[in-house]
Amino acid sequence: MTPSPKITADNYQSNFLQFRDRQAGISLVFDADSDRFDYNAYCIEAKIIKELVSVEFEFLDDAVAFINEEFGSWELTSFEEEKSGCGSCVAKKQ
Repeated sequence: MTPSPKITADNYQSNFLQFRDRQAGISLVFDADSDRFDYNAYCIEAKIIKELVSVEFEFLDDAVAFINEEFGSWELTSFEEEKSGCGSCVAKKQ
C-alpha cells in the first residue's frame, strides 16, 4: 500500500517536508517572459541556505508528485511551527 502524499495542493503553501537540516517543498516563481507563475519544487540545506534541488513545473500536480516521490518519507512540517524556533536570532539577543 502506498502512503498518502504529505504535500498536497491544499497545503503546499503552509507546509514543507523536513529531514534533519534539509527542507523540501514547493514555491511559486513568476516567469516574466510568459507572464505566469510556475511551481518550483526545491530541496535546500537550511542551515547554510544552499539549494540542492530545484525543478520548475507548469502544473501544481506535477510539482506535488515530484516532491512526494523524492522526499515523501520526510516529516511534514508547518512553516508556523518553524517560525517559533528563533532562539538563535541575532536581533533577539540585542
